[in-house]
Amino acid sequence: MEIGGLPVSPPDSAPPAIQPADATQPGARPYLRIYFRCAGTYARAYLHPDGTRYLAQCAKCGQTCKFVIGEGGTNQRFFEMSCT
Repeated sequence: MEIGGLPVSPPDSAPPAIQPADATQPGARPYLRIYFRCAGTYARAYLHPDGTRYLAQCAKCGQTCKFVIGEGGTNQRFFEMSCT
């Protein structure tokens, strides 16, 4: 599995609905935006209830990837995955 970063800011043509959730908003659920190259689709990986990780699963092949939250990590919210 290969994971690559995408630009932090989505293109201007991206609809506002795909922006990462602002954790300061009441009821907001933080997520990462993942582009699955093998499926050619975007998906959201929501923060796990225990607050330690995000999980993403490819809609085409079912491959799962865990994004662990920890010291020395990244503040990037957009990622690209290749399951092949």
